[in-house]
Amino acid sequence: DMCIRHSPYHNAWSLHRWGRVAMAVDFEQLVADDYTWVSRQAFRDPEIHAAEQERIFKRCWMFLGHESQVREPGDFFTTYMGEEAVIVTRGLDGALHALVNSCRHRGMRVCRADRGNTKRFSCPYHSWTYNANGELIGVPRRKEGYYDEIDLSKNGLIQAAQVDSYKGLIFATFDASAPSLPDYLGDMAWYMDCVIDREGGTELIPGIHKWIVRANWKLACDNNAGDWYHVAFAHGSSARLNQNPNQFDEDDNRLQISAETGHTLCAYRYNAGKQWMGAQQQPRILTEYLEETAASRAKLLGPDKGRVHFIAGNVFPNFGWIPGSYTIRQYHPRGPFQTEVWSYCLVDAAAPREVKDAMKRMYTNSFGPSGLLEQDDGENWTGCAASSNKPVMGRESFNYQMGVGHEWNIPGIPGQHVGRATSEVVQRSFYRRWLEQMTGTSEPVLRVIAREG
Repeated sequence: DMCIRHSPYHNAWSLHRWGRVAMAVDFEQLVADDYTWVSRQAFRDPEIHAAEQERIFKRCWMFLGHESQVREPGDFFTTYMGEEAVIVTRGLDGALHALVNSCRHRGMRVCRADRGNTKRFSCPYHSWTYNANGELIGVPRRKEGYYDEIDLSKNGLIQAAQVDSYKGLIFATFDASAPSLPDYLGDMAWYMDCVIDREGGTELIPGIHKWIVRANWKLACDNNAGDWYHVAFAHGSSARLNQNPNQFDEDDNRLQISAETGHTLCAYRYNAGKQWMGAQQQPRILTEYLEETAASRAKLLGPDKGRVHFIAGNVFPNFGWIPGSYTIRQYHPRGPFQTEVWSYCLVDAAAPREVKDAMKRMYTNSFGPSGLLEQDDGENWTGCAASSNKPVMGRESFNYQMGVGHEWNIPGIPGQHVGRATSEVVQRSFYRRWLEQMTGTSEPVLRVIAREG
């Protein structure tokens, strides 16, 4: 039988038919009213995964890459928006384009390279050819086969409805009615500025680390969302060697923050004259560079931003940040039990070459396939995912109750809700936004008890 996807966006139910079995998912039953638990069904069910592609990855703004990857007309790179393959180009018109990497004739990919520069993309199947703007410019035997009756203007590559960049970072969405990128980022842009607002801008070190983790994409994202709790334990052996001795002390300057749109982070707020020591010992050349550029950063960022060190975070749904290791990454869904991680090294564009090299070493030593910390996370996510598919534990839920009811707001620090380092406020915010997307609701308020901090 056909797979029937019931997709009125206002409805919380998703109905599919697999063979002779009809299934319905009530998404509101998967998450607690106060977001303190999430059913493990959400991390294994193919029905839910299929609905996520439609309701999250087709509708949200997705990170694609960096403008340093497409400096000149004709430059391109390939990536994904959810499970949809796309080509990001600097068009012949100088504008950014996000083109679905699928020929309009039979659907074959028209580009199989990771990156490059070209004036055209030609399908290897029947040689339909498109320019860098995505327009169809060539159809073999157009006169003999189509009798000149095919309209090229109506058969260009499908494009994202909106493409925009924020201080060098490229995003796109398939939803023409989605809010603008600045509105979508909301308060998160304030924290992103702490990392990317530089006099010379930022750029990516060429090359992308890519690997598969056998876990649902949400498990990776709820960790990257700002899970400070796991660091001392999951990364204990590395932490004891590399971390400063006060790294895990609990105080009101170690924060977890959720923006109104489900974006989250953990950060350290240091007092005037006191510098964040960092998650790992940095080489002297980096310490000196940060000290030398402190004044220019403070001038750009202002007194409040200049006191915030962005440690890790997630732009909903799946754009992860680990700025202390010069890392940004995308968690691409590959079915309910696999995630393809793409990891990039983000550096100050104006930094001297030897400083960029030191940043790259920090990146490779910390995270990525050879990083000291990456293996710990991947092993834990894989184990959590495996438990979701067992007959006993698969019926249970993941617990996210830590710190519930103890969130507060801090003057001068944007974000709806703030918790101390030992909290799961960011995970609750992530799953609140997930549920809103899956059910089509728009209530932006997390149910909390607020107090002044």
